[in-house]
This record gives sequence, structure tokens and C-alpha cells, in this order.
Amino acid sequence: MRCSTGFLSLFSSADQACCTMMPSQGTSAKGWQETLRHGTMAQVTMKTVRNKSTRILLFSSAFVLLVAVSLLWVVTIRETERRDLLLEYEAFRASSAVVDEYRKDPSFIPDDDKRIIGFGFYRLDGSSSLRYGSAPEAVPMQDLLFARNQESRATGLPGSVSVAFADNKKSIRLIRYSGLQNPARMMNPGGAVLGQGMGMGKGRQAQPQAQIPEFLTSGELILLGGTYFIWMEYAADGLDGERLQFFLVAALISAALLGLYILLVFVFRHNEDLLKRETEMRELVQLGEAARTLVHEIKNPLGIMRIQTARIRRATPQLAESADIIEGEIMRLSGLADRIREFLKPGQARRDPVDLQSFLVSYCNRYKDLGDSGIELVLDFAVSGSAIVSADAEKLGIALDNLIRNAIEAVEILPAGERQIALRLFRREGSWIISVIDSGRGIPAEILKRIFDPFFTTKEKGSGIGLSLAKRLVESFGGSLAYEGTDGGGAVFSIGLKEEKARTVPTPS
Repeated sequence: MRCSTGFLSLFSSADQACCTMMPSQGTSAKGWQETLRHGTMAQVTMKTVRNKSTRILLFSSAFVLLVAVSLLWVVTIRETERRDLLLEYEAFRASSAVVDEYRKDPSFIPDDDKRIIGFGFYRLDGSSSLRYGSAPEAVPMQDLLFARNQESRATGLPGSVSVAFADNKKSIRLIRYSGLQNPARMMNPGGAVLGQGMGMGKGRQAQPQAQIPEFLTSGELILLGGTYFIWMEYAADGLDGERLQFFLVAALISAALLGLYILLVFVFRHNEDLLKRETEMRELVQLGEAARTLVHEIKNPLGIMRIQTARIRRATPQLAESADIIEGEIMRLSGLADRIREFLKPGQARRDPVDLQSFLVSYCNRYKDLGDSGIELVLDFAVSGSAIVSADAEKLGIALDNLIRNAIEAVEILPAGERQIALRLFRREGSWIISVIDSGRGIPAEILKRIFDPFFTTKEKGSGIGLSLAKRLVESFGGSLAYEGTDGGGAVFSIGLKEEKARTVPTPS
């Protein structure tokens, strides 16, 4: 259906109200200014202190987190190194036990210990005299004892010991000397005696291996106490699993600590947002108190001006046109004052069942003369059956007035024939939607986040109250108001109302 209306003279320019006046009581106005100024300074000071404290706390928390994670990984690495040393010590003890058994019985074979993968006795030149399991035929003794690789271990173990993990990391290979003298101290890779000339071990060097008869068997060599080497490959059962567990636990704890810190930052930011909103609300309360008083101060002289305008019209007919203009401006200011008062104190909303179809038909009749201004208002019902909601009909009407007023201002600047406004009713996801659609230029994307902020406006003479008042009124009875842009330009403001089960609905007046 179509309807044109005519509250255009009252609403088309109400948002453009702009007036400057001196308060009737200068002292009280000065008091408001001082109160607002001191309140703002105090809020700025509190905000500065709060931000500084927050930064200090966050930096301190980050430092503590860094220290805790560093200590955790240091402990983890030290523990894995301790497990490696423990495994080396077990291999060293196992090699000593095997040597003791060979001293008792040269035919001994270490089958009882499943962790001993290979075992052998070697001369100083690296040739083997006895081998078992994975023991090689020859071992480069000089390289292993004097040019140790990165995984070698000597600290805490007696004698010259070389320990290295096998390529598959599932076992370690230990080489240690046994006999009268440590050959690593007795000679260097070139054959020179170590320690001589430095006051170390003088007179204590044993006879070199070359002086021991080559025909001695390994058992005879052990029994005579000659110098020889022991090679052993010892299984590192479960060591990789333990390492993985240590690093996994450390990683999980680090991730948990990092997550806690991120949560802490999120909580602090959330608290900052809440404090910021609280500050803004305090400012709005102060502004509301001042605005409430200003509305009262404006309404009184406006009433007097209307009375005097009526007297001028009666006394001087030739000034009737000017009087009409003055009265129109007075009505505009009076309407603005009423809207500010409504915004500052919306009152308790009622929730009654409302038939939206009947309500919108009745509401559209208020704008039946809108076509005289070249604006086409279209009422579109995409409804099958009744559309019953729980709402405050009076406040819903005021909210729609503000949306229609903005739509009128948006299309007024368009050429005749393009000025179109639509009121559309449809159902979406269990709610009834009333959309106010205009064919204007739309709203710039950069200001969309602020269009519902109180007193925000881009109009030269706008008040910035209409949209914020409409949103507050709709939300007061459980509805929602949102902006939905269109690809082809124009603006779409949608009011969402929860569907109400069918019950008796009062007939709209």
C-alpha cells in the first residue's frame, strides 16, 4: 500500500535545530561549567594514572613470565643431561662388572644383561683381542680419546672415557681404558709423553703397551694387569621417550603460561574498556544534568515567545507571515527540547501485544500528506498471517518517527521522482523486522561505528539525538535497532522484535 503524509513541516528540520542562548541565571551556568571542567580534569588524571599502572603491571607480568619460562627450560635441559649422565654411569658400572667376571672366568659371556648389545677388549693400537655382540674388529683409539666429538662425556667418570650415542640414538658406545696407567695421560697423538715438563705424573708412567708380550691372550692380559681398552654398546631403553616427555611437559607448561598472560592482557584491556565506558557514562550523566536544566530554561522563554507571537499576529495583520515563521522556529525548538528530554529520561517501557500490520497502517496515516513534498512513502507487507509482537506501541512510534525523519532528510536533496521511502515488514529467524529504507546516498563507512552515539552528527545543524534515542527506545522493550546498508546506495535501518504468541491485541487508535 502507499500513503503520503504531512508531518513534514514539523519533522523535516527538527534534527537541524541549533540555538545559542544565555542562561537566565549566569551564576548557575558558571557553576555547571566549573563542575564539568573540574570533573573532566579529575577523570583525565585518573585515566593517566590508571594507564601507567596497567603498563607497569603488564610489563612486570611479561618479565616474570619470561623468567619462569627460561627457568623451566633450563631445568628441563639440565634434567635431560642428568639422565644422560646416569645412563653413562650405568654403562660404566656394567663394563666394570663384565671385567670382573672375565677376571674370574675368561669364558664368560654377558648374556644375562639384555642391555649389553656388544662388548670387547682392545689393545692400544685398536685391534681386538676379544669381541662379543656388536663389537667391531678394530677401534680408532687415538681419535676417540684425543679428538672427542660433541657428544663425548668425561666429567664425573674415572679414567679416560669416551661416550657417544649411536647413530640411531637408541644406545650409547662407551670406551674406557683399564690397566696400570691411563694411556691418555701417557702419550699424545704424536707419541710424546704428556705431563712431563709440566710437573705432572713424574716417575709414575707405566710401561708402554709395546713392552707387553703380543702373544698374551685377553684373559692373561687382564690377569696380569696390562693396559687395554674396554668397548661396550649399552642400550638406552626409554631415554628418547623420557626426553620427549620432558620437552612435551615443558612445552605444555610454557604454552599454559603464555595463555595465562594473553588472558591477563585480555582481562586488562576488557577492564580498560569498562572503565572507559564508565568514564563516558559519568560524562553523559553530567551532560544530562546540564541538558535537563537547559531544556527547562529553554522551554520557559519559548512559551512566552509563543504568547507574544500570537499577540503580534492579532495586533498587526501585516506581520502575520513573519509571526508564522517565528512560531515555526519556536515549534522546532520546542520539539527539539522535548526530544532531548525524552532521550535523557525515556521512562519505563510497557510490553503489550502489538499487531504490527494494524499498527503500521495506522502509523502511515500520520504521513498521508508527505506526497505534497514529492516524497513517496511505500508500505510493504511480506507477511502471511498475523504479526504479533510484545512492545510499547508509543515508544515504537517515536522510534519510527526518528527513522522516518532521517529518511526524509536523506531524500529531500534528490531530484523529484527519486524521493522514495519504504516501510517493510517481514519475518526473519523467529523475529519480525520493520525496515525503514530510503533512496538517499547512504552513510559513509568511516562513521558507521558512531551513528548511534549520543550527540554525534555530521549535519551542519543536526543534534545527533535521533538515532541514539530510537535505539534506546527500541531496546527498552526488548527490541533491537541496526543499520543495514544496501549495495545500490541508500540506508536501511531495521527494528527487530521477538515474535509473540497470538493473544488478544488492542485495536490501535
